[in-house]
Amino acid sequence: MKYHGWFKPQHDLTYAQRALQAGLHGFEVIAGQSHYDPEEFKVYRENITRIKEELQPSFTVHAPITDINLGSINRRIRDASLADVQAALELAREIGAAAVAVHASPGILAMPGGRWSQETASPHLRAELVHQEEFMIKSLRQLADLAPDILICLENLVFPHELYRSPDEMRELLRKVDRSNVRLTLDVGHAVVAGHNPQDFVHQLYDDIYHVHLHDNHGTVDEHLPLGRGIIDYVGVIHALKEAGYQGAITMEFYVDSPEDYRAYIEQFKQIS
Repeated sequence: MKYHGWFKPQHDLTYAQRALQAGLHGFEVIAGQSHYDPEEFKVYRENITRIKEELQPSFTVHAPITDINLGSINRRIRDASLADVQAALELAREIGAAAVAVHASPGILAMPGGRWSQETASPHLRAELVHQEEFMIKSLRQLADLAPDILICLENLVFPHELYRSPDEMRELLRKVDRSNVRLTLDVGHAVVAGHNPQDFVHQLYDDIYHVHLHDNHGTVDEHLPLGRGIIDYVGVIHALKEAGYQGAITMEFYVDSPEDYRAYIEQFKQIS
């Protein structure tokens, strides 16, 4: 396994050096130039390039989430979303990233959290949703065919208005997309908020998991807490992944007070058998 942490625009080369010295193998970087101030994103890209050249870590990339809808019935929205995700794939190729996490979602992030996320089933594929899924699948195939050398990992989602939250739903989506370079990002926090045991994803979809997002919450809201501050059995998840022979990246998707804080998590992971 490779352990990654966030590298975001507010971070710099010194932060990256300290995080790697603490035991990280690499970083998950964010794509989406159109979502940021151009000068800020230019500096961010320059920092990523310096890290790649001087520190030689491994990378994963998170494609944009906000205002992204690959299944929109509005052609202009869909085309803009495709362009943003395609830019993420180009960034991944440039830095040699192992995988790109993609949300196959309507792109709405202003939904409230709560137990209703667990108590409400995903919507049935009725009328207008059928067309949206058709566009979604077409978009994902187009991206996969444009970048056959890049692993596109679809992330299990969290809100009731989203279609792809359970192991069965993710399996069916991958079957419909039917591309060898389209696989799964297991988001552990999303699974718990949506009412699913993340270990069920590991047991049922281990052949398709090529990327993992690991963070904690209290079971009702996607809080992205540091491990141990919520209720998630992250030790059990790591154990299940090791048992399954997982060799991909595990991104710790939470902020740390200091990059040295990663050391304690990595040492704990090493002791899990």
